Amino acid sequence: MAKFSYKVRDREDRVVLGTMDGVTADEVLERLTQKDFLPIMIRELSESESGTGTSFAQKFAEGLKQNKNRVPYKNVVFFTRQLATMVGQGVPLSKALDQLTKGEKPVFHKIIRQIADDIATGFTLSDAIGRHPGAFSPMFVAVVHSGEVAGALDKVLDGLANYMESVEIMRGKVRTAMRYPIFIAGFVSFMMIGILWKLVPTFEKIYSGLNANLPLPTRILIQVSELFRHQFPILLVLLIAVFLGYKALMTQERFKIAVQRNILRVPIFGGILQKNIWGTYCRTMSLLMGAGTPILKATEIAGAAVDNAYFSQGQEQIFANLRKGDQLSDAMEASGLFPVLVIQLAATGETTGKVDALLEKAAEFYERELRNIVDSLSQIIEPVLIVVLGAIVGAILISLYLPIFSIGKFIQ
Repeated sequence: MAKFSYKVRDREDRVVLGTMDGVTADEVLERLTQKDFLPIMIRELSESESGTGTSFAQKFAEGLKQNKNRVPYKNVVFFTRQLATMVGQGVPLSKALDQLTKGEKPVFHKIIRQIADDIATGFTLSDAIGRHPGAFSPMFVAVVHSGEVAGALDKVLDGLANYMESVEIMRGKVRTAMRYPIFIAGFVSFMMIGILWKLVPTFEKIYSGLNANLPLPTRILIQVSELFRHQFPILLVLLIAVFLGYKALMTQERFKIAVQRNILRVPIFGGILQKNIWGTYCRTMSLLMGAGTPILKATEIAGAAVDNAYFSQGQEQIFANLRKGDQLSDAMEASGLFPVLVIQLAATGETTGKVDALLEKAAEFYERELRNIVDSLSQIIEPVLIVVLGAIVGAILISLYLPIFSIGKFIQ
């Protein structure tokens, strides 16, 4: 399958650039036409242009370059809230952006300044921010564009700011809950290195003078220590190779989908991840549809917003069914990705004409569930970690001191 670059005009007569996979240019043309785009240019990309012949090192370097222009999420949240407040108070957009450049770090300052300059030359706000994917997601751009079309930019920005603030609060809760486990994991790792590097060799010298058969746990611990001390460079190289190999494989779509599908099946963690996906998807769909974004476009953006390749792949089926004329609830049910609650709320919204409001209710439900789970985990995880840490230390100490219990026999 080849990759094609295209230039089209959308319903609002705006020029849209993008890429699409397809067997032939005619197939790409047909798919673009079905999405109500007016094709201007379709061109097959070469291997170097499409990235299919790009090495992992080149992709890694490109990723580093993109990260240099990436803006922290919390900075974008603060920017959105301030912009929504200023626009709501009637401050001209150019003046608001000029005020928002003050106090920002160089990367974001440059982006905001570029947005202000683009608007001064005739760009719309959505077009201007769409040129900076390192700071603004496609969902952000689509919502702003919908607000411009509806003439309600202030209300849309306010809703977008509320959405982003709720996401940032949830991220903060997860980071707080994980801080203690990460600290314990780091402490245990350093302690294990110290034991294997220094303590075990000391005991090995003592036991070697006894010239006796050591218990199996002690022999295993000594062998692990020797392997760690004498083969450490090789182990480090293997660890780095495994990491780079995994990163390289994750650039392959099939492997990435398989990995992220199996992660969703992991006990406890998989359930948390699924709730987060459902909540993010419903919140994004609610925000986009409430802003007036067409449902097909909203489905594309919401599927990408969840950042899960397996789930995003399932969105292609939903998109295809919606394009055939199916209801959103029927398309969700056919995909097998959503629980009954989301499907029922979507169906009720279709009946009452309030899909966005009821999807927002679904998002609030899963966000509340996530908050409860995170709060519970933060209370449960501490005693569990203490037990695990005690078990690890206890097993090592028992293995080290086990021969001492029989030292009388060794002396004889």
